[in-house]
Amino acid sequence: MRLDELDVAIAGAGVGGLALGTLLARFGARVTLYDQMEAPRPIGSGFVLQPTGAQVLASMGLLDPVAARGRRIDRMVGRLKDGGKPVLDVGYRSGEFGIAVQRVALFDVLFEAARAAGVTFEPSRRIAGIEDGARPCLVDADGRRSAPADFVIDAMGANSPIGNRPDSELSYGALWATVPLPNGGAFRENLLEQRYARASRMAGVLPVGTAREGAPAMATFFWSLRTADYAAWQTAGRDAWLEAVGRLWPDAVPLAAVAGPVHARYRHLTRQPVIGRNALKIGDAWHATSPQLGQGANMALLDAASLASAFIHAEDAGAAIGRHLRQRQMHVRSYQLLSQVLTPFYQSDSRLLPVLRDHLIAPVTTLPGIRSVISTLVTGDLLDPVGRLRLPETFRPGAAVPSQP
Repeated sequence: MRLDELDVAIAGAGVGGLALGTLLARFGARVTLYDQMEAPRPIGSGFVLQPTGAQVLASMGLLDPVAARGRRIDRMVGRLKDGGKPVLDVGYRSGEFGIAVQRVALFDVLFEAARAAGVTFEPSRRIAGIEDGARPCLVDADGRRSAPADFVIDAMGANSPIGNRPDSELSYGALWATVPLPNGGAFRENLLEQRYARASRMAGVLPVGTAREGAPAMATFFWSLRTADYAAWQTAGRDAWLEAVGRLWPDAVPLAAVAGPVHARYRHLTRQPVIGRNALKIGDAWHATSPQLGQGANMALLDAASLASAFIHAEDAGAAIGRHLRQRQMHVRSYQLLSQVLTPFYQSDSRLLPVLRDHLIAPVTTLPGIRSVISTLVTGDLLDPVGRLRLPETFRPGAAVPSQP
């Protein structure tokens, strides 16, 4: 396909939308990105950039500035409350590691790359639907239509109004806050730590580096909470919360004491990725899960790279869509299933599942062969999603040239 002849409209200036817009614009496509905010900005706290997502950013020439702001993560360790028995201990394979990063740090790098590539931004546009056709368009909440495009992309995340499924919300959400990381304190800079009380209470601390050069080192503190209990948590007040944190994890009380937590709600859903003749979903708008496997941003980057690669190498629109789906569907389905199976062991009201986790599953995961499998799952490498894409060297800045007929 000749990308320099394509008009592409993308709804949602998140990780997937920015990455896809950047890649397509670098190859000559005319890309317009619509976002509901008055000015595009990140939503969410820190996360771990896994080797899969890191390879996509590296192919775009953007990994170094992101890694410079993040923190290398070598292990993920979960213990029962107050530093008790370890029931989760996952490391990386030789030569691999995660990069914990604040979402704002990744957003800034992607946003600047998109602007440099020539992406046009349309802020304050709350997209509500798509008008299908050979040249579809986006329709906002006020009924305004975007200019017709050759392709439109829904990258609006799990809460996308296009094909929304309200019954997909999970019973457990979480409180998230980015807080200063104490120097020389109880928390190690290369470790994601979690504490559990059965499956109904979980807390975690993730060092996430700096938002920008010269900013202080921070950590993300998260606390699981039933969505139905959020109003009661607000009514009870901070002192009651600090007491609960102290019972689960005394070392984390100083972090909670300075936190300004935001309540996050999660969905588990898989929508149809093709939503029109030339209209597709990527990222959480296609496949949303709980954050237990930590794959959300990484999957969005893989989707963006897959779709851009398909556009670059396919002969026409139909072939590009088919190629993209072949590259991504098995990986998406596998992680959707894994998340659905594993999440109740860590966030649910079950009394049986955490017992199985602590006394059966945890010992088995220490076996050498099983540890390797678990590492593959956590890094996102199951089914070799990056290898399937065969990321071209032309993703790198300066090497991009318009497709030839």
